[in-house]
Amino acid sequence: MKLKVNPTRMELLKLRRRIRLARRGHKLLKDKEEQLLIEFRTLVDEVRKSRKSVERELSGFYIRTLKLKGLTNEKAWRALIGGDSFKTVFSTQTKRVFNIPVSEIHFRTVPEKFAPDFSRTPYYYHLLQTSGEMLKHLMRLSFLENKLISFAYEIERTRRRVNALEYVLIPSLEETIKFITFKLNEAERSSLVMLKHVQVTRQ
Repeated sequence: MKLKVNPTRMELLKLRRRIRLARRGHKLLKDKEEQLLIEFRTLVDEVRKSRKSVERELSGFYIRTLKLKGLTNEKAWRALIGGDSFKTVFSTQTKRVFNIPVSEIHFRTVPEKFAPDFSRTPYYYHLLQTSGEMLKHLMRLSFLENKLISFAYEIERTRRRVNALEYVLIPSLEETIKFITFKLNEAERSSLVMLKHVQVTRQ
């Protein structure tokens, strides 16, 4: 679709500069899209492996927890799960990967080290320690999945910009440049014909 501009040499120069810039931007965005796709595929494999690992760890943790519940009477079990040996504090941080903002969740326990209660079974404290390690893996998986979603959004956004340049802006600029060039050539031919006519009239 031709742009609405005056067919002048000044506009022609502006449009030629603009189309050079658009083509350079298109190439840069295309390279960015290809690099993002490479990173995205690598990230998909990493997320898939991490998720399988976390699911396996969770299944093992649930089984060990059920074993502890089976070996503990109801009153002691309620005391175990209702205990407040420590608290977990969460915080978020935004990182930039390929200049893409990605949220990451951090956590810490308060206090970081707690004094064991010898009235409780050592297996309970082993499960607490395991749950802390597992929570770290869950946070890592959360970060990877947030990163994957952010990359997918950025790829889609970059692709829309590439398509807008490739199929809308650049063809419009090319068509407008052809139109202005045609109009200027036509005006030049008209001027030449008029000059010849004036010269013939004078003779």
